[in-house]
Amino acid sequence: MTKKKIDVQKEVSKIWEQTKERLKELGQSTMIMAQKGEKEVVRASKVGKYQLDIVSLNLKKENIYRQVGKKVCEAHARKGDIQSVKLASLFNQVDKINNQIRSDKSKIAKLKKS
Repeated sequence: MTKKKIDVQKEVSKIWEQTKERLKELGQSTMIMAQKGEKEVVRASKVGKYQLDIVSLNLKKENIYRQVGKKVCEAHARKGDIQSVKLASLFNQVDKINNQIRSDKSKIAKLKKS
């Protein structure tokens, strides 16, 4: 009876050591998965931020287009020369916005590749 008890204890001890090793491995793989998940969340939030920035920039651009149209219509109503309407500053703003949009899209592409 004592020999059986010792054999059972050895077997339980052996199983316990295997279980501890497997639990350690599981803990390590869980930690790695959590770190990968964290990186993915950070990447996704950056992409989302750039996408929101692009939407905001497009809204600003639409507002500038309205201003251009308004100035052209006002010049036409006054029977003025549409070419003499000072639109250069508005066009420069649109160019800056377009450059920022291209930059943000480039950043999004880089983030998606990583």
